[in-house]
Amino acid sequence: MRDRELGDTVEGTDIDLEALYRAHYAPLVRLAGLLVGDFSVGEDVAQDAFARLVDARGVRDPHAYLRATVVNLSRSRIRRAVLARRHRAAHAGAAVDPAAGPEMVATQVTVREEVARLPRRQREAVVLRYYAGMTDEEIANALGVSPGSVKTHLHRAMTTLTERMEALR
Repeated sequence: MRDRELGDTVEGTDIDLEALYRAHYAPLVRLAGLLVGDFSVGEDVAQDAFARLVDARGVRDPHAYLRATVVNLSRSRIRRAVLARRHRAAHAGAAVDPAAGPEMVATQVTVREEVARLPRRQREAVVLRYYAGMTDEEIANALGVSPGSVKTHLHRAMTTLTERMEALR
């Protein structure tokens, strides 16, 4: 069997890999980058997710498969790099818009730092909801939890973030 190239379809399905890659690669890189805190690692995670899709069998919803794979691969990267991340300086704000003005930049950086301090599940739920725009059901599927757990994680995260941001004023 020859190596697959972009534009091929996944064996036994009508998934057009090139179209899927063009449509979802950048958002998956940003999602992984937000979850692991490093956008260059996010590129690796997104590429790994696409590689796993090529080898996967019986994928009904390739976009959901890719999101779930990105979340799981991100978790693995975080587990392996936990000690290194404690010593690494805060990363530059790729999502910060300097044109917004100095007050807004400071607020964006602070919010991102506070989100990074949340417990893992809460952080993942916040990123998936407010960055990726996913529904409770989609987040539940990506994280492997119930929709009720997603609501609990989001509520607790938002309460914590609100308290922390109010304390900084």
